[in-house]
Amino acid sequence: MMNIVSITEINKQRARISLDTEESFVLYKGEIRMLHLKEGMELSGENYDRIMKGILPKRCKMRAMNLLKDRCYTSYSLKKKLLDGGYPEAVAEEALSYVSSFGYVNDLKYAMMYIEDQESKHTIREITQKLLSKGIPVSLTEEALRQLGEEREAYGEQSRGDIENELIEKTLKKRGYTGDESYEERQKILAYFYRRGFDTDRVRRVMEDISKDPDN
Repeated sequence: MMNIVSITEINKQRARISLDTEESFVLYKGEIRMLHLKEGMELSGENYDRIMKGILPKRCKMRAMNLLKDRCYTSYSLKKKLLDGGYPEAVAEEALSYVSSFGYVNDLKYAMMYIEDQESKHTIREITQKLLSKGIPVSLTEEALRQLGEEREAYGEQSRGDIENELIEKTLKKRGYTGDESYEERQKILAYFYRRGFDTDRVRRVMEDISKDPDN
């Protein structure tokens, strides 16, 4: 047996229904009137099924599809968006499975696209942390890097190492590095890159290349 503890207005169109089972969900006021729901009353099993198996899953799937029209989401971020919209977890999970079955949500592809977009601006450590905050585990980021590397090798495209070298060189030149800096200044530069997740040996090699460049 489930009882309706409260019906709290969200806006002119919608209200949140809270049950004594600690479950809650959002319905349109027209649906609340149609189902004759009132505070303090018992929610019948029939109406509960109509809400949880009929009304909300259909609406949640449509909401997920509409969200994906505007931008890409990871599984984690899309589910969070649906939960924040007042959908129960089981309903959000069902909608997530639905859109994933069509390939609209694919965390591996998301990670690969994100890496390609961000690798000229951030280190792999920074990218990994950003993806982690989006619900992408480190193991999946590593798999995305592996697959990107294979694709680039197959098509003769620029490797991750080349891209990182370019980023280091661009940053060094932006900081005015010429190769004539003192030992202490070079150590400060290495520390700067180390704090941002760069491999210090790679940074040293780029610094040496700049020092040898006659145009500097």
